[in-house]
Amino acid sequence: MEQLTETQKQILAVFLAVGLLYVFVKIAYEHFVKERFTVFNVLHPVRRISSTDRIFIASFLLPYENFSVDQRRVFLRRFAWFKSKKPFVFYGDIQNRDHIKSYVAASAILLTMGMGNFRFERSISRIIIYPNKYYSKIARNHHVGEYNPNLKILVFSAEDLEKGFTIPNDNVNLGIHEVAHALMFEAGKSSTWDAKRFRVGLIKLRKMFDEPEFQDRLSHSDYFREYAKTNFVEFFAVMAENYVESPQIFKKTFPGLFDTVRRMLNFDFDAPAQPS
Repeated sequence: MEQLTETQKQILAVFLAVGLLYVFVKIAYEHFVKERFTVFNVLHPVRRISSTDRIFIASFLLPYENFSVDQRRVFLRRFAWFKSKKPFVFYGDIQNRDHIKSYVAASAILLTMGMGNFRFERSISRIIIYPNKYYSKIARNHHVGEYNPNLKILVFSAEDLEKGFTIPNDNVNLGIHEVAHALMFEAGKSSTWDAKRFRVGLIKLRKMFDEPEFQDRLSHSDYFREYAKTNFVEFFAVMAENYVESPQIFKKTFPGLFDTVRRMLNFDFDAPAQPS
């Protein structure tokens, strides 16, 4: 067997040292920062929440008013991470881009307040924003928002996204709706306890949705908007909008359904300050 030259040994030693250093840095980064060690994450540190951000959140996000001090702290920390780390792509003349980012980040964090995983790393790789209704080449139709699980992309009309938070209790919130689709995909790809609990609840909801008695009750109730009857996936997304925007009415109108969703999300929007 041919012996390595001194130069080759030095080169090999350098490669081993670099490799060990990379492993050490990766482990340390992911342990302390609690996120994947990638070039994008390293080059995009989390921006601290400013006083302007706090005022804006308090003004447009109704559920935030009912959070405890600790819950607000958790929300703001996660909100800052999502807004800083997720790539946003804007098309056209869109004003208040920072506010638009806030609407999307708030939607994602609201639905994961009771979960350990709020980063949507398996389901959201990019967020695309158009000024208003856009033409989807994939669906070949005009949309105000959509979620593409294959490309892991959220797409929104800025105009309609903002409308969803302008009226906080009309049960129409585009941000919550599309993020709910992403959450279904995220939980389906994860092995965490949170994801397993979510999937158990999803199976229960699906069984309930398919029952003729429930469909009959759904058809005679005007609590969920008509779009909820499209299919189960859309039903869950619409239900998520109602769960966030009118939890008290939801709880009174469909108590069993409400309790299932509460367990899935591990967070009670009717009484957020109380343990779920």
